[in-house]
Amino acid sequence: MNAYAISLSKYVNTGIFVLFTLLSYIGFFVQEKKLSRAVEIFQRLLLAGFLINTNMTIAYFVRGAVGRKLVLICAMEILFLLSFMVLYRIVHEMANMYLFNNICMLLSVGFVTISRIAFYGSATEGRGNEPIKQFVMASAGLMIMLIIPFFRKIFDAMRHLGIVFAILGIVPLAGVFLLSKATNGALITYTLAGFTFQPSEFVKILFILMLAAMLSGEVTFHKAMMVSVIAMIHVGILILSRDLGSALIFFIVYLMTLFLASGRWSVFFGGVFLGSTGAVVCALLFPHVMDRVTIWKDPFAAAGDGGYQIIHSLFAISYGGLWGTGLTQGMPTDIPLVETDFIFSAITEEFGLIFSVCLLVLCLNCFIRILMLSASYSNRFFQLFTYGAGICYIFQTFLTVGGETKFIPLTGVTLPLVSYGGSSILSTLCMLGMVEMVYILHEERTAGFMERYEQEQQLLAAGGGEGFSGQGEAGFSVSPLPGGESLSENTYGRDFDPYDSSQWENGGFGPQADADHSAADSAEMENFPENGVSEEGIFEEYNPLRGGQDISGNKGKTDQFGFYHPDGMNK
Repeated sequence: MNAYAISLSKYVNTGIFVLFTLLSYIGFFVQEKKLSRAVEIFQRLLLAGFLINTNMTIAYFVRGAVGRKLVLICAMEILFLLSFMVLYRIVHEMANMYLFNNICMLLSVGFVTISRIAFYGSATEGRGNEPIKQFVMASAGLMIMLIIPFFRKIFDAMRHLGIVFAILGIVPLAGVFLLSKATNGALITYTLAGFTFQPSEFVKILFILMLAAMLSGEVTFHKAMMVSVIAMIHVGILILSRDLGSALIFFIVYLMTLFLASGRWSVFFGGVFLGSTGAVVCALLFPHVMDRVTIWKDPFAAAGDGGYQIIHSLFAISYGGLWGTGLTQGMPTDIPLVETDFIFSAITEEFGLIFSVCLLVLCLNCFIRILMLSASYSNRFFQLFTYGAGICYIFQTFLTVGGETKFIPLTGVTLPLVSYGGSSILSTLCMLGMVEMVYILHEERTAGFMERYEQEQQLLAAGGGEGFSGQGEAGFSVSPLPGGESLSENTYGRDFDPYDSSQWENGGFGPQADADHSAADSAEMENFPENGVSEEGIFEEYNPLRGGQDISGNKGKTDQFGFYHPDGMNK
């Protein structure tokens, strides 16, 4: 009977997760709102089904007081996640719900795996509170995600605070030398007011904000050098504290953001050379770095020492097969620090390779969505921050999975949103919450811009319904209004030229039109950038009156991917 229950459970789990992942990619092609909402609702139902099936399977084998505790935790997870997904949609109507649904599903996988490790097996002592702690930290992080978009009106002003973000990041990183106690030879955490946290997890957000702020204008050699020095101070502190995994993440985020901002391949290849040289220096300075490389090359030669973790990780991944052993049927607790550093191996063992591949594909879906959002922004600050957050997320995922599968040496970083760890999950949710905030802000400004454009079209239509009576591209006169009024030079002070972008900047056609709009726009303009959309504009290269042609003087300032470069692409 138990064998039938396990078999049914693992096939259902895999089927649910495969379907959820497929829907995440189908969402790229769904444009109609009602259909998109239907896909989102179906994803929520799949998430609830996954949590119910997995937790009930574990509870069936655990039973007793622990089993009842697990059922209670499962009920709280389902009620909170589903209600929060609905609440987020209601409160932030313009949010990217596909990304948010992905986040909730990844959190669910982490909840289930941590519960299984804590409540069933031979090494559960001391782990009984981990599922509750993880749920509490995830709940706090999701609440922060809900609150962050309410501060979106001040986000544009942050582009001027690059140095402030640098200082706010360097100080807590350096604090580990005074406040931290060594953990496995590294100074990575310290305790304040009874709370133990890893500062580098939160400084990542400040670091990305610093890069986006300082590189949002034209990237000169002087500015690039200044950013590089600040970035190397961050990385240097992490290296000295022996938090080499975080140091590598910071360096890659810096390199890729500077590469995007400058558009120069010399920056990329120079960064690769600098990083390679730094890795060699670290290997010479820190013996444990060379030890990890040696273990990575042949873990079985050090099976009784440092190779123990990676050997059992490889055994777990291979033992599960395509469909996994089934929940509670594997031995993930044989791997030291499995819930933090090797959770992907535990998932693969009991859920199977198909499930694990879909998990990675879902993580890739999150990255693709973030990258597409970045490419859609012409506001440089928005673009660079979103891009940096995406690089940070996907590279940390790569380091974790690559280390557990022996693709690269172990780095000791967590799998975002899945691994156990309060600092990791809080910082990741805060970062992704800011990505959602930028998207909501961009969508609101786009909607406001289009509404203003439609109002102007109605004014033109009121001039007789014939649109412009052309005089060529040099100038246009507009048909008279009923009653003898004329939208002419006498009324506007100038003829309106729809191909003159400067006449669109204030959201009208001239002094009279500006006066008509001023009352409606006054409240909005308090928090609205200079040209009504952003300091660089949302549609610099698009105007409906000219079929999408460039009328703004920005021709040649976007690359083949649509990214905007103020100084052009002649590099």
